Amino acid sequence: MKLIIMRHGQASWSAPSDSLRPLTKAGREEVRKTVGQLKGEGIDRIVASPYLRAQQTAAIASDILGVSVDTLDGITPDDSPAKAIGQLPEQGNVLVVSHMPLVSALTGLLCEGVPYGGPGFATANAAVLDLELPAAGLATLQKMLPA
Repeated sequence: MKLIIMRHGQASWSAPSDSLRPLTKAGREEVRKTVGQLKGEGIDRIVASPYLRAQQTAAIASDILGVSVDTLDGITPDDSPAKAIGQLPEQGNVLVVSHMPLVSALTGLLCEGVPYGGPGFATANAAVLDLELPAAGLATLQKMLPA
């Protein structure tokens, strides 16, 4: 299976709470650019954090890729990467839309077996991982896609 871990696009700081920060115009454009590069990955499912900016990122990806979006409550910025792994689908090619620091920690845990040392993610960056099933240390990082 492939697991593509993507950080949401650039978001505004002007919002009543962190969970309600919307994408900026530039953020929507950088998401379109990254998702355009993911067209050949065979993505058949998208899972996203419930935060507005992740939902908006996932909606853009859904429109471009023609696949549905499911919301996972346990993939917000401060959630545990170990618990997040337990919520991920175990088959298919899945795009996961979330936040820093979780995207970095999750990538580190899946590839290296530890939640630190994962790659840095600018907004709308994506890590394409190859793995048999989501578990610590079992993934291989195929590539990082810049925004």
